[in-house]
Amino acid sequence: MASSANRKHLHDLVEDVLILILIECDAAGVLALSETSKFFHRVAFTNTVWYSLVAKLVQRGFIDCRSDDENLKDLSTEQLIGIIKRILHGPKAWADIPSQSYPVAVRRSLNLFRKLVRKPAVEAAAPLGEAKRIVLHPKIAQGPAMWPFTHRLNHSKLLPGGKYVLFLNSARLECWSVFEARLVWKHTPSMDHTSVHNFEVEMLECQLAVIVTCQRTDPGEQFVEITTVNFTTGVSDLELVSRAPETSFDFARIDCAVCGEIVAVYLSWTQVLFINWRTRSRILVSTSKESSQMAVIPGYLILMMAAPRGEHRLAFSPFASFRFWEPNSSLEAPSTHVPVAKLPFFSAIGKPISLTSQPPGRKVENLLLRRSIWVHESPLQQGRYKIWLHTWFNVAPALCSFECVKRDAGLSWRFLSTTHMPMHIYPKRMSLSGHTLGYCRGHRGLRIIPPVPTNKESACRELVEFPGRAPFIHLSSFSGNLTYSTDKEVVVVYYD
Repeated sequence: MASSANRKHLHDLVEDVLILILIECDAAGVLALSETSKFFHRVAFTNTVWYSLVAKLVQRGFIDCRSDDENLKDLSTEQLIGIIKRILHGPKAWADIPSQSYPVAVRRSLNLFRKLVRKPAVEAAAPLGEAKRIVLHPKIAQGPAMWPFTHRLNHSKLLPGGKYVLFLNSARLECWSVFEARLVWKHTPSMDHTSVHNFEVEMLECQLAVIVTCQRTDPGEQFVEITTVNFTTGVSDLELVSRAPETSFDFARIDCAVCGEIVAVYLSWTQVLFINWRTRSRILVSTSKESSQMAVIPGYLILMMAAPRGEHRLAFSPFASFRFWEPNSSLEAPSTHVPVAKLPFFSAIGKPISLTSQPPGRKVENLLLRRSIWVHESPLQQGRYKIWLHTWFNVAPALCSFECVKRDAGLSWRFLSTTHMPMHIYPKRMSLSGHTLGYCRGHRGLRIIPPVPTNKESACRELVEFPGRAPFIHLSSFSGNLTYSTDKEVVVVYYD
């Protein structure tokens, strides 16, 4: 064993060697070291370190590229840090700040007059600082057989990294290059007379992706197909086809997710099909109304569980501990339903979420049917996740946040915050920064709702509106870019 005199400490290393160590760390590790001394602070905030951190985030899909982006090597340390801050806090254009449309004094005087004559107050408008938009022109099916507004049936999604868009139109799924405006891949069903109703994707390294499609045949049978695609070459390989059980839900409204080797297909409020596409096995889980909200991170299922006294608690279950997997079949639906109570769940650390503001005579579980949960990995540390939970009942809608860290020994949890939200918010999607894309009742179109509104009125003000109130608007998890389609084109909107 080396003597203490021969041991090397970080302080003993030359600066160049220390920088080589730091560029192998994540942002959380670099920031932690920078707080230990002035010397480490100076070294940790060199341009070389932060260029490496941002470059790795680009490779992992946390940063959506633009065609006019500056070269990362030309950016200052402050600009590189600003890129990471933007992921954490969302675009500055979405900041919940007062508008300059009316000077404050003029608006106050006008509102005082309108109050005397009993007219609605003038709200500060919120101009949205759109930085850029890219328009693609795929062939969009139209005609008498289609809905009068065909874009209401289209579904477009900007993939992590910002280079590609998946576009579903008239049961046809295609991938388009955003910057080259060209078709790079087209889905070919493995069975005859099938139509694609929904899809999900996970980007891997080297322009590879795993694509899940929910398909339906003319006789009314439902299937889940998993394909790996190389967007550079346009070559795809069929990995697995799984027969799904029949449901009373419209298959176009069924949600799905892919996370590593696990695919989750949310068939209804009470049925979830999990498929391990690498081991070619699956399990059909029956849930209850109180435990229907689920999310998946690598290796784990996260679930909202009912707790005593009308409270609810986050719980998790390792997929490796599931005992009821059965071999996959493309011909037969799963043979058994496994109640969620039989899965080995572990309670999360932290106090339960109290839902005590329900109206008199109403049960809490009846108020949780439209709750939504989103999970995003943090750019600061690999294996750290931000969990957003939108609890939504008639009296007290709220937005709760948690932090989950995946370690070798399991998961650790930390409750972060609860923020009261305006009434009548219908969330569609939520970004890592906590910005909600959703409907406000009584307002036309979709809105971007900040995670900590200054007041109820400002949270529901007009921020984003789409033509025809199209239902399939995609909000990028980290960049805040928005993707939607009309009856003529696919649009990607960028914000600074």
